[in-house]
Amino acid sequence: MIESLRMHAEDGARYAVTSGACQPAHIHYRWAAEIGDDLAPPIIALMRDTTESAPVIGFAEQINDDEANAYIAELRANLAAGKVRLLTIFADDSTLIGLCTLRRNLNPNNRHITDLAKGMIHRDHRGGAVLPAAFVEIALQCEADGVELVTLDVRADTPAHRIWTHFGFETYGVLPDYARAQGKTHAGHFMMQKVTDLKQRAVARITALLQPAVDRDGAAEVRTA
Repeated sequence: MIESLRMHAEDGARYAVTSGACQPAHIHYRWAAEIGDDLAPPIIALMRDTTESAPVIGFAEQINDDEANAYIAELRANLAAGKVRLLTIFADDSTLIGLCTLRRNLNPNNRHITDLAKGMIHRDHRGGAVLPAAFVEIALQCEADGVELVTLDVRADTPAHRIWTHFGFETYGVLPDYARAQGKTHAGHFMMQKVTDLKQRAVARITALLQPAVDRDGAAEVRTA
């Protein structure tokens, strides 16, 4: 059915993708159980690159050391408590180029919902198949967790808002006074999508991007474990 998109690795999965302006390479996707001292600095560097080039809710364009360290401490605590899942994305040279945090709902009545709380991709790796491959990994993890619906919120009329819309997320509410930055008030969209639909769209996108390479080089069977 789905062929040759995802190569299973012991610590996650990898895809042979073209990322942004970079040359085709294997991109590695791993769900991190903790944030060690070796991972914290790359996360902070990625946050700073992202906020300088696109709005990230909760942060100014410049993130100081106190803000960065507080975010890492909060993320570590939430990981340890099982409140979030952290997807890390690495280039072949082990450079962190992206991450995503899923905020889990642990109450019995809404465990079927997870919130895409933060998503970041380094500016040099935007475009191409990095994001749709991440959505495949997110959908697979959601399926494993019994999650059926993904939600998110985003500042209106930003590149991120347009990307989420492109990938099928639908607005179910708008908050006019969502964020305040640089002396202005910005509206925010609260969006949702079924996991099955997200997976289908992501697979279709990545298939279209990777199929020429698959036809040329041969393909490995996609596995979901």
